[in-house]
Amino acid sequence: MFLTVEDYRSVCTEFEMEQLSALTDDRLIAERAAMEQISSYTRHRYDMERAFATEGEDRNAMLVQCAVNITLWLMIHRLPQSMGHERRECLYNDSIKWLKDVQASKASPELPTYISADGNNDANNPVRYGSMPPNRYDY
Repeated sequence: MFLTVEDYRSVCTEFEMEQLSALTDDRLIAERAAMEQISSYTRHRYDMERAFATEGEDRNAMLVQCAVNITLWLMIHRLPQSMGHERRECLYNDSIKWLKDVQASKASPELPTYISADGNNDANNPVRYGSMPPNRYDY
C-alpha cells in the first residue's frame, strides 16, 4: 500500500494513532477512497498508478501528506467525538487547494507522467509547434 501507519504520526497524537490502529480495515478503505480522490484531480496528466506504486523515500512527500490528510478527513466520523474536526478540515482544505493548483498547472509536483508507445514522456500533454506555410499572395 502507498501509505504506512508511520505516515500518520506527523499529524496525529498518540491517542489518535491508537484509534487508527484499531480501525485497520476502515483506514484501508479510506486510503483507497483518498487515492481515488487525488487521482481525480491529477490523472489527466500524471500516471497515478505509477505514483501510488512507489514506496519508501521514492514517494512524493506532498502526495503522501495529501493522502494522509484526506484519509483522516474521511475517517473523522469514526474517531471518538470527531477528534480535531477543525484541524482536520483545515488540513483537508489545504490538500484540496494544492490538488487544484496541480490540476490548473500552478504547481508542478515531481510525479511520473504517462509514457507514450514510442517512449516519449508526457504523452497526455503534447506540445505542438510550428507554423503554417508562408502565404505569398501570388495571384
